[in-house]
Amino acid sequence: MKTFVFILSVSVLLRGATEAPHIKAATVAYEDGKAAQHEKNLQGAVNSFRKAIDVEPTFMEARLALIGVHLESGHRLEAAAAITQLLEIDPDAAHYRIVLGQILLEQKQPERALAQFSFILKTDPYNADALLGFASAAKQTGMEGRASEALELGRKHYPLDDRFTTVPSALKHD
Repeated sequence: MKTFVFILSVSVLLRGATEAPHIKAATVAYEDGKAAQHEKNLQGAVNSFRKAIDVEPTFMEARLALIGVHLESGHRLEAAAAITQLLEIDPDAAHYRIVLGQILLEQKQPERALAQFSFILKTDPYNADALLGFASAAKQTGMEGRASEALELGRKHYPLDDRFTTVPSALKHD
């Protein structure tokens, strides 16, 4: 957070004082959101983080905080929507792409989940979480061979990872 405020401050100095109220409003809303989150006022936190994002759409810390509050409060569909918006700005946010894939699997949307895990595996073919997610999504879409390949790749690269040695029930053959 301190780094972001510093960058915003430098940005204000470089661009001139005309944008100071804009940046200050986004920062104030973000800080209000953090305070509300600390007080377990999750709806207040959501409202404040959304306000910060409305004021400054590229305010990544506010976007990440909004996702965190949605996940913390169990609102996974709202988290998925916020993650989708985040990925439009930062498509390489692998952790959030994995979370989105997991939510899509929970929502019985394995084709869409498969796309999320595949995206990660294109640049990081040995990402353990993406391999597991891919295997689960592939199995659910009827691609048992691809699911088995992903699990085998995971077993080869992560021989001590129990997630690959113990086949999850969702991946067992019916």
